[in-house]
Parts: sequence; C-alpha cells; structure tokens
Amino acid sequence: MDEMKFSKKPGAKEKRYQHIIDAAEKILIQKGYENATFNDFADTANYNKRTLYLYFPDKDDLFAAVVLRILTRLSQHVDQNIDTDKSGLEILLDIANAYFTFFYVNKSYYKLLWSFEDKYFVFTESTHTSPNINKTYHIRRKNIELISDTYQKGLDDGSIKVKKDPFLIITLLWSQTLGVLQLISRGENMLAKSYKVAPKKLITEQIRHLEEKLTKTDG
Repeated sequence: MDEMKFSKKPGAKEKRYQHIIDAAEKILIQKGYENATFNDFADTANYNKRTLYLYFPDKDDLFAAVVLRILTRLSQHVDQNIDTDKSGLEILLDIANAYFTFFYVNKSYYKLLWSFEDKYFVFTESTHTSPNINKTYHIRRKNIELISDTYQKGLDDGSIKVKKDPFLIITLLWSQTLGVLQLISRGENMLAKSYKVAPKKLITEQIRHLEEKLTKTDG
C-alpha cells in the first residue's frame, strides 16, 4: 500500500498507529516474540514494512507499544475497581483482585508481559532508544507507586498490622501473586485436570492469604 494514498483526515494517523498495534498484538499472541517478524506485522496490518517504520523504529519498539497498551488498560481496570475511601488493606486487596480478574480474562496478555519482562525487567529511565520501551517504564513505575502508597496508607490507618520489614513482606506477597498469575496463564488445564484446582478458587485463596499475612501483628 502506498503511504501517499493514505487518508489525511484528522485522526487518520492515530487510527493507522492503533491498527498496526492491533496487528502486532495478534501476531505476538499467535507466534510469540521470538518467532514474530516485522514482515508478519506488516502483512497482518496490510501495510508494507516501510509504512511500519514510519511509526516504529524496530520490532522491540512495536512490541513495547503492544505492552504499553496492555499496561494502560490494566491501570484503567485497576482504577475502576478500587475505592479510595476504603482502608489501605481493602484497597490493596482490591488491587490484587483487579490484577487477577484482568489477566484471568486476558491470559494471553500476561504471557506477553512475561515475555517483555524477560527482556526489559530492569533498565534505567530514559536510557533506551525505543520511545515505547521508555513509556512502559513510566507506567510500571506508576503501578508500583500505587501499591507502595496504598500499603503505606494501610500502615497509617492501622488496617495493615505488619510492622517488621513491611516492604519485604509486601514484595514477597506480590511476587507470590504474580506467580499465581503465571501458573494460571500457563497451566490452567493442568491445574483443573491433574490437581482438581479451579483457578478462581486459587485466586480467592491467594487474596485470603494476602489479607491474613498483612493483618498479623507479628509480621
């Protein structure tokens, strides 16, 4: 498709940008990051590679754009499912439940995020050449700060009782929560068939475990 023939109506450029991300998301879910190519993205979007390069400098930046949209949707889902008038503990449990419900419905999203984190789990802000990778850094920091601020609110209002190494405790509990998400995203059928463990029951038990641990005065 010739770029010169594209519509120049207001919003057309953003529409093409989102269309390319739609195509990339579809291919990444089907093939995974390692097996997906820029040609795959272009073919699925029905554009040539030259057009894709007008919007994304490389495969990693386009992958990051897909992840950024997932993280944005996750943040919106969390915001819609928490009540800031509640106690810190209640909000923290609601955040955990929001994560679970989002990724239980969108298991392929968690797999994409896990793959992305394998490549870009830790890096210094604004040091990467990819603009979208740097944007994912900011939204991940925002999500971490929400959890940290909520935890502090729970300490301040007394709903969270842990006093000994509180941030160590929350880090351990949150890593366990992410582990449960990974297990569900990769082995839901195995859990149900081999161990008779329903994913929703596992989620409920993990949230109960979070509450129990955070309300123990001995930490």
